Amino acid sequence: MDFYLSNENIIWDKMLMGDRDALGKLMHSYFRPLANYGLRFTTDKEVIKDSIQELFIVVWERRSHLAVAVNVKSYLFSSFRRLLLRTLKKMHKTATLTLDSSYLENFALILGVDDKIIQTEHAIKLSKHFNILISSLPERQKEVVYLKFFESLSREEISHILEIAPQTVSNILQIALGKLRQGTPVSLWKALLIPLFVSFIEIFIK
Repeated sequence: MDFYLSNENIIWDKMLMGDRDALGKLMHSYFRPLANYGLRFTTDKEVIKDSIQELFIVVWERRSHLAVAVNVKSYLFSSFRRLLLRTLKKMHKTATLTLDSSYLENFALILGVDDKIIQTEHAIKLSKHFNILISSLPERQKEVVYLKFFESLSREEISHILEIAPQTVSNILQIALGKLRQGTPVSLWKALLIPLFVSFIEIFIK
């Protein structure tokens, strides 16, 4: 685990007290995860980078008003998501659209050959089938799957980011997994999906 992430609440507290080095450590730890999340909504890397920078500027400027006891990752992901979608909405001048109605229509969730769960040539071939399956999921299901299995967020954290109930997160995951399992050959399920969704059972035991 990244050193800064394992001590993120200490770093967060120092940032709240005006420690610029702590702010830099948070940016160092979260820039890549936030950028990867942003790429699910837009391929415009400059917009993503600017949105991340704006996020941390806002965090720094509002530090005296922020809570000490927070889940840092879910707070940053939630704030970044709102900021990015608001920016995209302004760019396209679609003022009549809600944040979730437009850009979730193109939420991208595609496995590449460099993903850590794809470790063999066989799995690389099978991942093409997986990408076809997962692209057929509704956008909300894709986003929940991404946050759960690619960002290792709990259902409570996802609930905070998407502003939905924890039980709704569990229901969405269950439906998504059922759809993927139904359309998946046994060979693909064993080689690729089982390693990916092995932690799915967690949502039933909380």
